[in-house]
Amino acid sequence: MRKIALSISEIKDIEKREFLRLGNSFKLMEQAGEACAKQIIKIYKKNRFIIVCGPGNNGGDGLVLSNCLNEHGKEVDLYCLGKNNYKGDALKAYKKNKLKKKPISELNINQDAVIVDAIFGIGLNKKVEGIFKECINKINNSKLKVIAVDIPSGVYGDNGKIMGEAIKADVTLALHAKKLGHKMYPGSKLSGKIKIIDIGIYQ
Repeated sequence: MRKIALSISEIKDIEKREFLRLGNSFKLMEQAGEACAKQIIKIYKKNRFIIVCGPGNNGGDGLVLSNCLNEHGKEVDLYCLGKNNYKGDALKAYKKNKLKKKPISELNINQDAVIVDAIFGIGLNKKVEGIFKECINKINNSKLKVIAVDIPSGVYGDNGKIMGEAIKADVTLALHAKKLGHKMYPGSKLSGKIKIIDIGIYQ
């Protein structure tokens, strides 16, 4: 039976086993991004989306799903960092993404759209500052619907605490399973409605 919520170390162990099974860690990122895109289309009938991607694998998921939304005929405004800020699977996702990439520092949300938060995932282990804090504040101050990928950016995955600043999501797409941070306050409140997304992990 699947546990109600997983710790950061537990989900990382599951991912490591899955990487070995697939023989390719990027495949899991592609599966996650594609599954999230399908769920987003199902939840919101809007045609315009604003995707905000941070530097790690959560940003990589956002880069994959933005491509998928575009392939489904959606209008996508993609905000991310420069190429040199990405590595590993996130860099692969950056290179494969054919959309026009706008600097995250120029985030503009003065339009009718759904925002997808892919800034930070469960790997965040330091206080959110600088441009990322500014982006989170802009998103929270907008009146737009917000979907968080895996966990709202700024929420610590193991205890739900706010790491300086955090996204207030309407919906959170929890990859594979809920995390402890989804269940504990204030992460539980900031996550909004949580939907568990099957990303193809074999267990």
